[in-house]
Parts: sequence; structure tokens; C-alpha cells
Amino acid sequence: MEINDISALEKRKFTRVKENIFILCSFPLSSFDEFKAITCDISTGGLMFETEREVLSKDELKLEIYQPTASSKNVIFSIAVWTKVIWARKIEKDSFEEGENKYRVGIEFTKIEEEDKQRIANYVEECTLQK
Repeated sequence: MEINDISALEKRKFTRVKENIFILCSFPLSSFDEFKAITCDISTGGLMFETEREVLSKDELKLEIYQPTASSKNVIFSIAVWTKVIWARKIEKDSFEEGENKYRVGIEFTKIEEEDKQRIANYVEECTLQK
């Protein structure tokens, strides 16, 4: 592999770990428009999740992330963040079961408390070291 190929593969600013963490999503202008999702991966700068709900690029979402304190997952705390949808893609599949996720969504954190950002960073680092 050439050097140019390696740099093309690594575009991320932050290390991500594949983790399934429960999140509650809502559109900021509608407190009644909430949906649940599970993350596919998470980093200090954002996360990816799957959902049956259509979400569009550039949408803003408020997330409540139910983040474990450690990889043992015996204690969980809640982190509230504001996000921007960077990309949203329909999952390629011929048919879906009722309630099955149809979309994959990548988001970036736009407003997060420094303490919460550090909690995520610590969790990501711990998970990375264990793999």
C-alpha cells in the first residue's frame, strides 16, 4: 500500500470504538418528536447509529447518551449533547422486518460539556486498550 492510500483511509480526527450504547434522539424544535437508537460506534467527536427513522443530512439533533463509565458497563451516566447530522444513508437491503433499522446516521457533536467529552474520551481509550 502506498503512502497516499494510507492517508486516504484515515480521515477521522478521533479514534472510534465499536460500541452499542443506548441513545434517545430528538429534534430540538419538537419535544414530542423523539426516537430511540443504538450506537454502532462512538468517539470524542461524534458517533454513528442505526435507526428505522429517516434523518436527513444537516439535521440538528439533541441526544441523550446513556454512556457506561467503564467497559464493564456496571455504571451508566447520562450525557446530553447537541449534534449535527453529517451523513445519513439508507441501509441496502431487499426487505425489512417491522421495527428493523433502515438508516445509518453519522453525527458530529456540536455542543458538549468538557467534562462529558472527557468521559467519552476515557471510555474510548479504555475500550481501545482492551482490544
